[in-house]
Amino acid sequence: MKCLVPYPLVLIAAIVLDRVAISSSQIGIDQSLRALFVLLLLTILAVLIIQYPVKDWHYTNFMVMMIPIALIAYRSLFRFLKISFPHQANYLGIALLVLLGMLYAVVVHRRVWKFIRNPARISAYFNIVFIVLLSFQLVRLGPDGYHMLTRLSRTTVIPALGPEFTLNKRSSSPDIYVIILDGYARQDVLQSIYKYDNSEFIDGLEKRGFYVADGSHSNYVQTLYTMASFWNLDYLTTWEDSDQYVQYLFEPIQNNRVFRSLDEIGYTTVSFEGSVHYAGIKDSDVHLSNFLPLNDFETLLLVDSPIEPLSNIFDLGIPVQTYKTHRQRVLYQLDTLKEIPAAIPGPKIVYAHIPVPHPPFIFYQNGDTREPPQPYTLAEGIGPQLSMQEYWDGYQEQVKFIDRETIRVIDAILQKSESPPIILVMGDHGPASLFKWTFEIPGCLWERTSILYAMFLPGHENDDTLYSSISPVNTFRVIFNTYFGADLPLLEDRSYLMYWYEPTRKVDITDARDNFDGCTIPAE
Repeated sequence: MKCLVPYPLVLIAAIVLDRVAISSSQIGIDQSLRALFVLLLLTILAVLIIQYPVKDWHYTNFMVMMIPIALIAYRSLFRFLKISFPHQANYLGIALLVLLGMLYAVVVHRRVWKFIRNPARISAYFNIVFIVLLSFQLVRLGPDGYHMLTRLSRTTVIPALGPEFTLNKRSSSPDIYVIILDGYARQDVLQSIYKYDNSEFIDGLEKRGFYVADGSHSNYVQTLYTMASFWNLDYLTTWEDSDQYVQYLFEPIQNNRVFRSLDEIGYTTVSFEGSVHYAGIKDSDVHLSNFLPLNDFETLLLVDSPIEPLSNIFDLGIPVQTYKTHRQRVLYQLDTLKEIPAAIPGPKIVYAHIPVPHPPFIFYQNGDTREPPQPYTLAEGIGPQLSMQEYWDGYQEQVKFIDRETIRVIDAILQKSESPPIILVMGDHGPASLFKWTFEIPGCLWERTSILYAMFLPGHENDDTLYSSISPVNTFRVIFNTYFGADLPLLEDRSYLMYWYEPTRKVDITDARDNFDGCTIPAE
């Protein structure tokens, strides 16, 4: 029988391009190339293996085609199970896999195939349908597809600092630890809104030589903006096209000024894999992860696939975003930070972006597992499945958990370091139980912008190097001036609202961040 071009290849390409079109605003198109190649190769192998005993190209193509069709059905059904039965979804997902496997065996059975009187016509029909589907995906990507592929590679836009600065290499350069506790609020916010007094934690930091800034604010209200500004020692500029936010936000983190400058004077750069792709720096000299090295697009493809429940049950090391992998990532970061001083020679800069106390609320204060009732999400704020009181309770539990664990990490770093290191412990923004996002009338900016900011500067514990209102943007200006002979002026510590959907807007909220507009403080 004449060999045909396997139409399952066209279907696979269309499915992958559909995910590319959906995710291209946040994930580089280039990250899809390996997945596309592997899936096409596996499809070819499946066709050749099945064709060998079957010896019917039409039947073989039909059998292979039904595999991605079954997986598409599985994705929708498993998502429904996660929403409806979140605590039982993993085992129901395995049962669903068995059920669809049995259904697949029935559909592709030779007795069923014999009912098809004209296999060539069926093959021609599927070829036409899948070619049209593939063409539609190419149209979705449009003429900008190649442009996005090249644009997302390494292009970055970082504001100029003015006069170039150089860092002086010292004979004994201190290690630097940047520990971001995502969404950790300032002490007065915790006391007023969350009815929690973290004085034990603050006192513990101060007893270890940390300066705790009691008037610190984040420069932005979102992680992505805060960290892009933080790593490049400057405020962000606006831009014209919303599609350009990768150059203005993502790449300035991955290809940042701090890592580049320290690398030039011999520092080893160390980063952890983040819970989101912009919470880690993959191009660091040492990139630490407790999962298989899949990129963001490949991980996206595995969401709601049979791999997700299998990985959750059997710990396969697949970085699919679930509550279990979220917990594993947090615990891995906390444990590994304690070993880095002895494991990686200095000088080094270490970046750990720990997604706690930020939602989801998955830890009780003693570290026990807490299971949220809704499917996995990083979304913040109050909604139908999370009341305000539940937010306050869950946030407080995670603050207590991370307070204890952070002190343990700091003690291990100080004990195991050959010389005293610089240590920053900082929230990138505050929580969002009362915060309302709007350019016109934002609500409770005080909660969202007031952050924990604590820094250990060896040799400067008792001077005025640091100050109470210091904000993230000035962190490395202080460090570079103090330890590396730079002469960078400190910027005004200001806060802004920006959003990538409206990239031309930048609202200065500095004067409004300390009032209580929109902040309904819980009654005693």
